[in-house]
Amino acid sequence: MGKGTNFSGQPVLSQLIKLMDRQNINTLASKTGSDRYVKYLDGYSHLVVMLYAVLCNLRSLREVCLGFEANATRMNHFGLDHMICRSTLSDANRRRSSSFFGRIYRSLFRKYAPVLSDSRTKHETATKIYIMDSTTITLFSEILKGAGRNSENGKKKGGIKAHTIIQEDIDLPIFVDFTAAATSDHELMKRIFSLPEGSFITFDMGYNDYLIWKQLTEKGYKFVTRQKDNARFEIIEKRSCPEKDIIADQIIELSSNKLVERPMTEEELSHRRGRRPKSGIVTVREYVKGKYRCRRIVRRSDDGKDTVTFITNVLDQSEMSAEQICETYRRRWAIECLFKKLKQNFPLKYFLGDNVNAIEVQIWVTMIAYLLLRVMQHKAKCKLAFSNIVTLARLTIGNYVNFVTLLNCPKQAWAERLRYWNSLETAQNTVQLELQFSP
Repeated sequence: MGKGTNFSGQPVLSQLIKLMDRQNINTLASKTGSDRYVKYLDGYSHLVVMLYAVLCNLRSLREVCLGFEANATRMNHFGLDHMICRSTLSDANRRRSSSFFGRIYRSLFRKYAPVLSDSRTKHETATKIYIMDSTTITLFSEILKGAGRNSENGKKKGGIKAHTIIQEDIDLPIFVDFTAAATSDHELMKRIFSLPEGSFITFDMGYNDYLIWKQLTEKGYKFVTRQKDNARFEIIEKRSCPEKDIIADQIIELSSNKLVERPMTEEELSHRRGRRPKSGIVTVREYVKGKYRCRRIVRRSDDGKDTVTFITNVLDQSEMSAEQICETYRRRWAIECLFKKLKQNFPLKYFLGDNVNAIEVQIWVTMIAYLLLRVMQHKAKCKLAFSNIVTLARLTIGNYVNFVTLLNCPKQAWAERLRYWNSLETAQNTVQLELQFSP
């Protein structure tokens, strides 16, 4: 039988690991103290083990150990010199800070983001478009406070919420923060101010906060979002709507009455009853009324049966038309597609630890695996769906096959085998003919 030519001297997992700089990871581990009091499973080895578990969709520590025992002959290619034990991996997931893996992801993002960015012009605005949203991952135990009401039996599963910001032309998270699932989205809105000034941000109705909207406008940020049904506003100006599906283009003034918490002044503290605290800040909660001027656009839905209302601080029609505002918000769906890819293709339901740090470690490693596979996809320039790429990586994780060539043509080995069989059949027919007509 003929041998395949799609051969590589390194397994598929090793080819993915080569995309990372081991020296930089070790330097980062020494700076952050992640390898302090560690004998065997250092930061780099921990990352490799978790990458193997994530890519193979393993659900328990026992499965991870059995997987490495079955691939003992490939340990040298993986960069490991010790067999993995369940207790060692469990302790590492609990003790090594998840921020270490977050730093690795951000360093890889800075390295490969220019490569993965889409150079095609997707919008007419000169600024970059950022998308902000969050996704909730359900946990089997109440490690973190879950969202929603309690069940009838009084038991409720916990949940972790990943607050994410992505750049439209890269489709990779540039910012991720983890909180309990019960945490409101708008509490993380201040993270927007870490983006470059003048950026364009789009988010859903969960981030409605008029006071922060006003601060965004003052600092030069632009945004578009959906209007809530219970919003109170006054129409200031009505504009013409030349676009076909645009029903209304208005300048409105939103009214807000928000409960905020602020520190007490010295005068308020002097009139405060009770003993004055020696240290700490005494806060008071009060309602703050305000008005915010913005632009309201009402558009007919795609099926023509309903309407959709958008809010933006881009007041000038010459800067962005109403249809462009609606199209910008439509691109917000890219972050929903990202969450779908991560949840459907990686084990974000079964975690290898029952503590917050272990859960965050696995989510960070999942994002690292997603980034590495995206880089492989870009190198191969293949048109395979991302789910098929993850499946190929899972099935050939320990095989000595060139992964880029495999992505370009998964049927290459089968085509070579068919050619080999055809050549054998042709040779046999030639021999039979020679024997038949020989004197």
